[in-house]
Amino acid sequence: MIKVANINKSFGAQPILKDISFEVSEGESVAIIGRSGTGKSVLIKHLVGLLHPDAGEVFIESENLVGMAERQLLKVRQKFGMLFQGGALFDSLPVWENPPSG
Repeated sequence: MIKVANINKSFGAQPILKDISFEVSEGESVAIIGRSGTGKSVLIKHLVGLLHPDAGEVFIESENLVGMAERQLLKVRQKFGMLFQGGALFDSLPVWENPPSG
């Protein structure tokens, strides 16, 4: 259902994700844990197509998100739900494009 293959992501000279690979099968539950600043949120944003890796691939139900047009990504995002700690917003979206809370 979810496959991440060798993704890398840096912001400027700062590497965040380095050669990350894993698979999550249908019906499987996975937790991503780690200290602050280790790339957990960056990884999740790759899974919903809000960020694109510098290298590697992200597959959701056998569809590669890398290189997908925004319209295609919208269809993929409908398969996900996200809940943020403390009412945070998607920092990759302007405020007016963030989903309403409540």
